[in-house]
Amino acid sequence: MNQNGSFVTSFDEADLSEFKRYISGQKPYHARLSLALTIRLAICNLEHMDTFNVLDEIDYLEGIKPSSRTKKPARFRKPPLQNLWHKHFFSTRHLVKNVGVRWNLADGGNADFSAMIESVEKDFGDNPDLWQKVLAHRLVIEGFSERACRGLTGDWIVYGVHEGKNFYLDVAKHEEGRQPEHLLRNLRSGCYAEFPFLFE
Repeated sequence: MNQNGSFVTSFDEADLSEFKRYISGQKPYHARLSLALTIRLAICNLEHMDTFNVLDEIDYLEGIKPSSRTKKPARFRKPPLQNLWHKHFFSTRHLVKNVGVRWNLADGGNADFSAMIESVEKDFGDNPDLWQKVLAHRLVIEGFSERACRGLTGDWIVYGVHEGKNFYLDVAKHEEGRQPEHLLRNLRSGCYAEFPFLFE
């Protein structure tokens, strides 16, 4: 521990490669994970993030896994992030958000939501012991299943493409996308030393 209370450590290239290989579960793309992302994955429980969900989506991007239940990868549209890409990953903390998106609950519901409520009322409204269970099932279970068919949303894996290969920088929340300059500054400070070609 140094004078300001932080720990100082150093990696040589072999140590860094072994650390990335271990944290990724021996994935063939381990060398293209940034140290910043690798450390985040190592402490994922502190972040309430499931490492396997992130790695599953990277497996999909790498062609190792044939399908994904989240939205398709996309390039950021606006400067200064327009040279980078993002891919959604889903974890259990995104369940409520996805159910809300399915029924457009943030804006008071959509036509499907109204029709679902009316259907439950019509079919089970006379049975108070049953309609609550049916409503909860249709709202959450069926709503989530229907959303999954369209592509789940979640937080992002941010990556760049160079010479036909993906280089994985970090994960970011949707809210961070509202401040693209700040997000790029964080990505650059954590990843430029390893992957400078992504920031040219």
